[in-house]
Formats: sequence, structure tokens, C-alpha cells
Amino acid sequence: MTMEVVIYACQQAVPNPDFLKTQWGSEDIRLRVLSEPCSSKIEAFQLLRTLATPADLVWVIGCAEDLCRYNEGSHRLGNRIAYTQRYLTEVGLEPARVGRSVMVPGDAPALAAVVADIKARAEALGPSPLKKQG
Repeated sequence: MTMEVVIYACQQAVPNPDFLKTQWGSEDIRLRVLSEPCSSKIEAFQLLRTLATPADLVWVIGCAEDLCRYNEGSHRLGNRIAYTQRYLTEVGLEPARVGRSVMVPGDAPALAAVVADIKARAEALGPSPLKKQG
């Protein structure tokens, strides 16, 4: 069973979303990258719907809070991630299937490290239980 990871990438933090794919290098896990104008635009229902596709892991990469173009975007996203993780716990799914990373825009070595961490998390979690339920 092929696993799938979906990354929502803030256009400010990740100006070149194709870079994520070049760093992925995994044939066992499919990567889908969705570019967003700001991480604050991502809602909890979007994250949950994406997990129900069923993706095995959903991650958001945004700017560090003090560098957010929209001042509070990264803070809002943090609250939405926390809410989504609490909801997943309530319904019996691992909250680690949703997460976020914040970074300095354009920092390629840091972005490569984030991609490696996301990939390691997906491998550790394995396929989503939603896939087994059909």
C-alpha cells in the first residue's frame, strides 16, 4: 500500500515548492505539495478533509511567527493545528498525523531538514488506519 503525505506550503516560507519534491526522494511514499498564500489560510476542516482522502500525514510549513507577512498567520495556524490534533485524539487517530514546521523563508538547508523530519514521521506512523477501514 502506497502511503501519501500532503504538505501545505506557505508561499512566503517556501517560495519554490518544487524544492520539497527534489528533497523527498522516496518511492514508497507519494508526496503532494499544495502552495498556499499564507499558512493562516489553512483551516482545521481542510486538514481533516485532507486526512480523510485518506492521506497518511498532513503537514504545514509556514513562516516563523515573527516573520509572518500577515503578522498573526503563523500564530493562527498553531491554534488550528492544536485544535485538529485534539480532535484526532477524540476520534481515535494519532494526533501526530497532522503537524507544522515554521522556518525562515528561503532557508534551503532548514527546509531540507524539515522535509527529512516529515518523511521520518510518515515512515514511523505507517499507513493511516482510515485506509484499512476502506
